[in-house]
Amino acid sequence: MISIRSLNKSYGDNHVLHDINLDVAPGAVVVIIGPSGSGKSTLLRCINLLERSQSGFITVDDETLDCRHYTKKDTYRLRRKTSMVFQGYNLFLHKTALANVEEGLLVVRKMPRRKARELARYHLEKVGLGDKMSAYPSSLSGGQQQRVAIARAVAMNPRVILFDEPTSALDPELVQEVLGTMRKVAAEGNTMIVVTHELAFAREVGTSVVFLEKGRILEEGPTKEFFSHPKKERTRQFLQQFSPDYSFQI
Repeated sequence: MISIRSLNKSYGDNHVLHDINLDVAPGAVVVIIGPSGSGKSTLLRCINLLERSQSGFITVDDETLDCRHYTKKDTYRLRRKTSMVFQGYNLFLHKTALANVEEGLLVVRKMPRRKARELARYHLEKVGLGDKMSAYPSSLSGGQQQRVAIARAVAMNPRVILFDEPTSALDPELVQEVLGTMRKVAAEGNTMIVVTHELAFAREVGTSVVFLEKGRILEEGPTKEFFSHPKKERTRQFLQQFSPDYSFQI
């Protein structure tokens, strides 16, 4: 269980996240949507402690972190329970695909090299890159690099995987291969929080949807209900912007 309570984040006088409350059940796929600049990526970065919040509480399993007071040790402890897939892949350019996936297993999990390599191979094969294990990121397409990043995230066996607009940097023809990989990850029961503009993916894979605007959760609910019966007029406007012929049951 992942729980966020009263999370606030500011950059100087710019208050970008306002009292965010969010619960994510084990095995759930929570999709966060909203206009650019609404704080979606900042929220993920706060959950993973890449950004420091001014206040709030983050609970993963039975461990709660007070965002006002925590240490480096607390940071490492929480990050051991999370993995993040970034927009820009964040691969080590001087390492092969295999080495990128096994790095966290060696350094963070302290896994024996033989076991780490075996696990890294397994997860690369699962994302369809069994023939690219010795390839460096520079020789891989954007879609392939992102699939390496997904394999790396899943290999760590986290309590939750955070996806920060994982297809936004891809050419249109590469988007579907990454979304297909994410569908497989979700189908295996992994807990996921996904920031995306891919509404078709949200409708198909998400168990619930959160609509964020101006740093506030404007609306949230189970996926089917969210898309068929949006409660807020602003939510309807946003959905129709992405699909003008979309009709709602009101």
